[in-house]
Amino acid sequence: MTRVTLSTDAVQRPAGTQLADFRTSVADLTDRDLTAATALHAWSVESSRDFWRGLLRWSELAWEGSADVVCTSDDVESAVFFPGVRLNYAENLLRPLPRVDDDAVCLTSVHGDGGRRSWTRRRLRDDVAGAAAVLAASGLAAGGRAVVVAPNNGNAVVAALATAALGAAVASAMPDMGPAALLGRFTQVEPTLLLLDRGGRPGWAGDAGDVLHELLAELPSVGTVLVLDDEPLPSAGSRSVSRLADRVAALPAGAPRPEWPRQPFNDPLFVMFSSGTTGPPKAMVHGIGGTLLEHVKEHRLHGDLRPDDRLYFHTTTAWMMWNWQLSALAVGASIVLFDGVVQGPQTLWELAAEEQVTVFGTSPAHLQLCQDAGYRPADAVCLPSLRAVLSTGAVLHDWQFDWFADAVGPQPLQSISGGTDIIGCFVLGHPELPVVRGRSQSLGLGLDVAVLDDAGDPVLGEPGELVCRRPFPSRPVRFLRDADGTRLHRAYFAQHPGVWTHGDVADLAPDGTLRVHGRSDGVLNIDGIRIGPAEIYQVLRGLPEIEQSVAVEQRHPTQRGATRLVLLVKLLAGAVLDGELETRIRSTLRQQAGSAHVPALVLAVPEVPLTHSGKTSESAVRDTVNGDPVANTAALRNPGSLAGITAALEAAVRAAAVEPLPADDEVLATVGHLWHELGVDPHDGIDDFFDLGGTSRQSMTLLRRVQLELGADVPVEQFLADPTIPGVAAAVRRGSGQRSTVVQLAPGDPTGVPLFFVHDAWGDVEVYRPLAEQVTGTGPVHGVRADLLHADGTTKSVHELAVEALAVVRTTAQDAPLHLAGFSFGGLVAFEMARLSAAEGRPVEFLGLLDTLPPLAAMRPVEKMAHQLAGQLSAVVPGLADRPLREVLQQRFRPDSKPADRQVLDRSGAVFAEHRLAPYAGPVTYFRARLRVPVAGNVLTVWRRAAPDLTVEPAAGSHHDLLAARYVGELGSRLSAAVRRATS
Repeated sequence: MTRVTLSTDAVQRPAGTQLADFRTSVADLTDRDLTAATALHAWSVESSRDFWRGLLRWSELAWEGSADVVCTSDDVESAVFFPGVRLNYAENLLRPLPRVDDDAVCLTSVHGDGGRRSWTRRRLRDDVAGAAAVLAASGLAAGGRAVVVAPNNGNAVVAALATAALGAAVASAMPDMGPAALLGRFTQVEPTLLLLDRGGRPGWAGDAGDVLHELLAELPSVGTVLVLDDEPLPSAGSRSVSRLADRVAALPAGAPRPEWPRQPFNDPLFVMFSSGTTGPPKAMVHGIGGTLLEHVKEHRLHGDLRPDDRLYFHTTTAWMMWNWQLSALAVGASIVLFDGVVQGPQTLWELAAEEQVTVFGTSPAHLQLCQDAGYRPADAVCLPSLRAVLSTGAVLHDWQFDWFADAVGPQPLQSISGGTDIIGCFVLGHPELPVVRGRSQSLGLGLDVAVLDDAGDPVLGEPGELVCRRPFPSRPVRFLRDADGTRLHRAYFAQHPGVWTHGDVADLAPDGTLRVHGRSDGVLNIDGIRIGPAEIYQVLRGLPEIEQSVAVEQRHPTQRGATRLVLLVKLLAGAVLDGELETRIRSTLRQQAGSAHVPALVLAVPEVPLTHSGKTSESAVRDTVNGDPVANTAALRNPGSLAGITAALEAAVRAAAVEPLPADDEVLATVGHLWHELGVDPHDGIDDFFDLGGTSRQSMTLLRRVQLELGADVPVEQFLADPTIPGVAAAVRRGSGQRSTVVQLAPGDPTGVPLFFVHDAWGDVEVYRPLAEQVTGTGPVHGVRADLLHADGTTKSVHELAVEALAVVRTTAQDAPLHLAGFSFGGLVAFEMARLSAAEGRPVEFLGLLDTLPPLAAMRPVEKMAHQLAGQLSAVVPGLADRPLREVLQQRFRPDSKPADRQVLDRSGAVFAEHRLAPYAGPVTYFRARLRVPVAGNVLTVWRRAAPDLTVEPAAGSHHDLLAARYVGELGSRLSAAVRRATS
C-alpha cells in the first residue's frame, strides 16, 4: 500500500452532539439538571427504565409492539428487557434512513492485495436480500443457526446479515484458526448451514485430512455448505456444496424475497465465544434487541457517530469488535474492512488515509508497534478526516497517550473496554469530556458500573473488582449447553449474587473516569500484596531490549503453599538476557514500582502465547510454568510458544544451583539459609535482597528470624544499607548492643501530641512503619518495642508487658496527653495500658485497636465456639488465610517443622488467649477489618462489655493483611481522622 496525500480540508461536523440532543429529549422525564456528564450517568442508572425506554424511542429504530415494560426485575441475572418489543437486526442496519443517501457507499472491503469492493446502502440491502433468499431455500429460518468462516471482508458481512435477516443466529470465525479451535466453538452451536470464504488460506479444498473435512466430520448438523469466495468448489462428501453468488444469480427475476420477520427483543442474534484459554470456549448467546440498542447507544451517544463518518476498526471475524463495527450501519455511517496482513506500522495508517477514515479503531499492541518502530503517522500520512481514535483489547498505558499526542495529533485517544461477554463496553469515550491520560473518559450510560473491594464494598480511587449492579440489555440471553443456567451463574454471578462480576480489576475516580488494570485472574498476589501485571509492563517499557513481557505467579518449587513471581521477556533481535540486563530489570522494577514487583525468576523466551484475537494468554503462561496442562491449546494462535517457555524454565532450573556458603562461617551460613527459606536466592551475580524479589514483608520476617536464631538485632537502616547475605552477616557480627525500646516510625509535627504504636506479637514495631507514614495531623509517631521473655525464659503476661510499655511511654510523652494504638496483640497490650493509666488518674485521650480480637478468656462458651469456628474457616477461605492450608496442617501435626518466628507467635498467642479483660470506661476506637468470616460477629459484643464507649470504624482487608501496603493509605486516613475527633 502506497502513501497517499488527501485534501487538508477537515471534515465539518454538525454543531452540537447527539448526546446533547438525547439529553434534551429526556429532560421531561426528570426535574434534575442533566448538564454534567456525571449527572446524566447517575440519572441513567438511578432511573434506568426511563433511560432505556427513552433511548429506544429517541434512536428511532424500527420496532413494533409495546415498550411499557422495560425490565422485569432489578436482579441482573434474571432480568428480561422489553418483553413486548419485536425487531429485526438486518432491517435496522440496512433500511433507508432519513437524511442518508441510499446510493452513497456504506461498506468498503479492502483486500491485502490492494483490491477493494464497495457497496452502497441500496446495493448491500439487495445483496443481503438475495443471499437471505438462498439461505431460506436451504432450510434456514427464524430460530435456526448458521456459522460463517471468513476473513474480515464484505462477503462475511453479507452472510451474517442475511442470516440475521431471517431471524436466525450466526456465529463467525476466521479460516486460519485451525480445525480444533473452530470445532471448540461450532460443536456447541450445532449449525445447519456453513458459509465459507477461504480467503486464499491453504488446507480448505475439501480433501481428506484438510480443515473442511475435519470440520464437517464433527458437525453432523451441517447439511449445506455455501461458498462465498471465487476459488474452486471444495468437496464435502454427502453435504450439499454450492457457491452463494451462483445461487443468487439463479433466483428467478422478480420472484418475491422472503420476509425479514421482526422477532422478540431477546431472541438470539449472535453466538459469541470466550477466548477458551481456560477450557472449552463459553458459547454466549446475545439477543437481537440488547445487542442493537447497546451498540446504537455506544455509537451515537459515546462516539457521536453520524452518517458522514467512516469507521475502521482493526478486527477479525472472531472478535466481538467485528460485530460492534457492523452495527455502525444502523446509524447510517460507512464501515471499512481489511482482510490483509499488517506488514508494518504503516499499513493501517495508510489504509486510514486512503479510505478517509474519520474514526479509527486499534489496540494498545498496534500503537506500541508504531512507537517501537519510531513510526510517526503525523509525518508519514495525511489524516485530515480523522477525528477520533479508539483503542481496546488490552490495557492502554499512560506513555501511549503521550506518544499518541506527539506522533499522531490532537484527536482524542479513547480507551474503551468491555468484552465479548456483554458484546459492548462498560467504559467508553465521551464527546463532551476531555481525555484523561491513562483512563477511560466515562462509564457507559445506563450501566451501573462500580468497583468493589475484597469485602464487596464500593470504593473510589483504589483497584478492585469491576461489577455492574443493575440490569442491562446486552447481558447474554444464555449460554449454549447450559440448560439450567449453572455455567452462566458461575461465570458472572457466583461472587456477588444478583450483580454482574466482569472479571476485570479497575479503579474508578469520582469524576467518572476509570482505569482497567487487567483481568482479575491475572492479578498477582506477591507476599500478600496484590499487583496488576500492567504495573510491571509499564515499567519495563523503559528498557529498550524488551519487546514484550508476561508476569505470572508460579507455585514455589521448594516452599509448600507459597508462590513466586516469574517474568517472561521476549527480547528484541540482538538482545541477550545476561546478568547485566537481568540486574537492570530487577532494579528498575524495584525503584519504579516496588519490591513486590521484582520477579523471583526471569526467563527469556522466543515468543509469548497469543489468542486468536491477538491477546496475550497469561493463563497459558501460568499453566506452563506450573507444569499444569494448558486447558485448550487450540485457543492459541501459536501453541508452539509453550514449548519455548518450558525449555527456558528447564534451563533456568539447571542454572539455579547456588554455591554453598562456607560451612565454617556459621553466621554467614545461617543468614544464607534464612534467605533460601524465603525463596530469595542469589544467582548470576545478583545478590541484593530486593533485586532478587524480596519484599518488605519478607525483610521483616528475615530480620525477626535473625534476631531469634542468631540473637542479634539488625536495625532496618543497617539492612537497607547493605541488603545482601554478607551485609546482614556483617551487621550481626558488629552487634547492635541493647536495642532501643522506643523507635521513631515517622517524624510528624515535633510540636504535636505523639502517637505510640504498641509492639506486635514478636515484640517488634517495624510492621507499623508503612502505616505510620500515612498518619497525618499528629506529633511524632513512635513504636514501643518489648522483650517478651523474663530472664529465666518464661513468657511475660499481657499485664506485665503493659506495665513496662506504659512506663516507657510516660517517659517519652512526659506531660503530653497519651495517644495509643496497636494491631492485634499490640492492641490488647495497648488496651491494658489505657486501663492501668486511667486507674492511676491519667486518662488516655486516644486509644485505637486495629482489629484486635478479644482474648478467649473474656468470652462466654457460645462466643468461644463461634470464635474457634471462625478461626478454622479463616484458615481455608481465600483472602482470609494468613498462610497456605498445607502449611497450617503440616505445622499442626509436626510442631518440629515450625520456624522460630512461628514458635514465638504461638507463645504470644497463648499469652493473648489467657488474658482477662478488665473494664475500661474511656473512649476506644475499634478499626474492624471488612473481610471476615460472618460467624465472628461476637468480637464486638465482647469488646463492648469491657469498653462500653466503643466507636467502630471499617478498615479495608482482612485481619492478616490489614497493614498491607494496599490498605494502609485508607487506614491511615481513618486513623488520623479518629485522632483528630478525639482531641477536638
